[in-house]
Amino acid sequence: MSRAFRLGLAWLRTSRQSVPIYCVGAIAGVTVYYLYNDQRIASRRQQLIKRRKEPQLDTTISHEQYKFSSLNIGGRFVNPFETWRDKTLWDFVRWLCTRTSGNGLPKDALELDRTLPVATPHFSLLNALSRSANVRSHNEVGDSIEYAEYPDPSELDPRSTVTATWLGQSTCFVQMDGLNILTDPIFKRRTVFSWLGPERLRPVPCQLEDLPRPDIVLVSHNHFDHLDSDVVRQLGNSVTWYVPLGLRDWFARRGVYKVKELDWWQESEYTDADTGRNFRIISTPAQHWSGRNGLDSNSSLWTGFLVKGAHSSVFHCGDTGYCPAFKEIGAKYGPVSLAILPIGSYEPRWYMCHQHIDPDDAVRIHQDVRARYSIGVHWGTFMMSDEHYLAPPRDLATACAKYGVLDGLFVAPQFGKTRLYFS
Repeated sequence: MSRAFRLGLAWLRTSRQSVPIYCVGAIAGVTVYYLYNDQRIASRRQQLIKRRKEPQLDTTISHEQYKFSSLNIGGRFVNPFETWRDKTLWDFVRWLCTRTSGNGLPKDALELDRTLPVATPHFSLLNALSRSANVRSHNEVGDSIEYAEYPDPSELDPRSTVTATWLGQSTCFVQMDGLNILTDPIFKRRTVFSWLGPERLRPVPCQLEDLPRPDIVLVSHNHFDHLDSDVVRQLGNSVTWYVPLGLRDWFARRGVYKVKELDWWQESEYTDADTGRNFRIISTPAQHWSGRNGLDSNSSLWTGFLVKGAHSSVFHCGDTGYCPAFKEIGAKYGPVSLAILPIGSYEPRWYMCHQHIDPDDAVRIHQDVRARYSIGVHWGTFMMSDEHYLAPPRDLATACAKYGVLDGLFVAPQFGKTRLYFS
């Protein structure tokens, strides 16, 4: 190895003038290879989508599930939906050159406090519905003021009670049938590192250690704003992680092995060791992509999750563009007690529509999966698109009126506010 290094160094010393030429040639060669490979995968993808329209031999699943099963070509996952279009480098450059700036964010911090207030979670309620209360977070005085209209937590039956506390982006702490669920966890100030990535508009309503211990964590995909490596290290093997195909090894490299890796339409059973209650965790199709750097693009799948208990069910959509698979999810697994649907990061539509739904699409998914209630997330946290920072809740209200969804059935929640539902 050292001899090869010395030879390489000697070559650089004698061929300094040729180095730039070799570098340009190497970059050009790699670029041509990736462009060719992308084109080959895109062509193969279209062939397989066309083939899936034909009757399938497997009669144990519906034709729609056959069409919308996951698709891997040459070690990379691709979207099996005709509604998807791969983005090119030119698309990205065009978006950067035409981006609007500011998102309407006020310069006055007090104005941001008024328009995006942060509530304190109802810790008394969350602890009452959990098997192990978190003494650190108990704050009866704050709860009595902010949640005065809520019923006494001691009078609630965990089997028929669903709570949802939105903590920013797609991170929610959900309780159903006595099960504590954490979705797409991120508690960082920035998405990537403490000094890199989009910064939060508002502080996190609470820290992970303030909440009752989660039983399971649902990770829809590996983007930085949906999977916080610090949370993975903090929770480790104390919880069961549910992740899409290809992501188990990422956890294993961090010493976390209590991981269930699921393909679309695949189910796993979780049994509560204390109560003996059984839950079905189901991986559902989504239209998106994955990657944490330029070298691992689409090496792991992306997914939604449906958790079904004896009395209620929760659908965690994750990031997605609108696709016909949601009607099949509703037909097979609906109705759903509560759906957690993204409503932000959707402008400009020509660039974002294939990977992020807008509020209009979110209401359609609410109806497709036959959700009784829905909350809109993935907005007002990290600004990574062009819409006004308050546009998502306004557009959601317009879409609900358009599709006849009654007030209160689909809301854009306040940061940190614990919402209470009954199944």
